[in-house]
Amino acid sequence: MTENNPTDNIQRQRPETQAPEAEALAFDVQEYLRDVIDPELGINVVDLGLVYDVWVEDREGEDVAMINMTLTSPACPLTDVIEDQVQAALVGNGIVDKVDLEWVWLPPWGHHMITEDGREQLRALGFAV
Repeated sequence: MTENNPTDNIQRQRPETQAPEAEALAFDVQEYLRDVIDPELGINVVDLGLVYDVWVEDREGEDVAMINMTLTSPACPLTDVIEDQVQAALVGNGIVDKVDLEWVWLPPWGHHMITEDGREQLRALGFAV
């Protein structure tokens, strides 16, 4: 049996190679996404495993954060809240010039995608994970 990679079913994917500067900036983007909090669970989207992929593209001299992200449920009514938080965390803090966020649904999010830090945060809130 092969392990399912979250990006296997995503149409838009990161380029196979990137300049070292773009890789470093993508790392910064990922770190700043920890400031984006899922409004229902109160845990950041990175530790919840909602961020499937991040890379940075240069578009006419502007750094654009390309983010493939999912939600705990496709019926989540709070996508606008999360999108606003992503903009504030990345553009508002001057990390990138623009954000191109794509909501993806395959593979569906599951509890196995939560990081150990995320699990600890959920346990502290009283969740059994």
